[in-house]
Amino acid sequence: MATNLSTYNSSLATDPLRTFRFRAVFTPAGNDGVFDQRIKSATNQTAMPIKGVSTGWVGGFSTISGLNITTQNITYREGGFNTTVHQIPGMTTFQPITFTRGAIFGNDQAITWMRGLFAAAAGTGLNPGGAGATGAGFRVNIAIYVNNHPNTDVANDYPQMVFNVYNAWITNLSYSDLDATNGALMFETMQLVHEGLSVSFTDAKGNPVKTSGTSAVSTTGSGAAGGRTNYSVS
Repeated sequence: MATNLSTYNSSLATDPLRTFRFRAVFTPAGNDGVFDQRIKSATNQTAMPIKGVSTGWVGGFSTISGLNITTQNITYREGGFNTTVHQIPGMTTFQPITFTRGAIFGNDQAITWMRGLFAAAAGTGLNPGGAGATGAGFRVNIAIYVNNHPNTDVANDYPQMVFNVYNAWITNLSYSDLDATNGALMFETMQLVHEGLSVSFTDAKGNPVKTSGTSAVSTTGSGAAGGRTNYSVS
């Protein structure tokens, strides 16, 4: 019996997504005041620094790692049922996410974030005396978009996949070692901890495609009055 081999040929629709076309968008989390007014400006999310002054939160990174979800397993041995051990799901943890990019003159977002967090932990407020500091909020939500390659829609380069990170804050900031014996580039690396991660494919407009019966976010508490938002995995 003849087999139509054309059904097994590769096509753009069956090619896996590439790992080198992505961007990250940072937005405030909850109703707390923000540590940096620049993060609130949607029009400046990808603004590059001009003359050493950055007006937005640049979303280009060399690497993003740590997109990992782990659920603890609890073993339970039942009396009278001694052939196997029951496995019960426990707490879910999210691995810290590491963002690495080249150190560009004027891109001070990471150090501004770390400086504000340190000030808050020291009890002196967030960014004391800093321009535009309005509250003690240091958590952000991050949308990491993965775009297709090659791009078949020249007019609209829509993402194909999105990782949503919830209630993230910076816990570590490091820079490349200074070494005059080589011509290496300087990189800036920040590590973030967070409280939730959802993964979705996107529609033609870049919005997450929701599957029936799946919810990415559930809210408890009193909402705008100060309630806490609990994030689930989707």
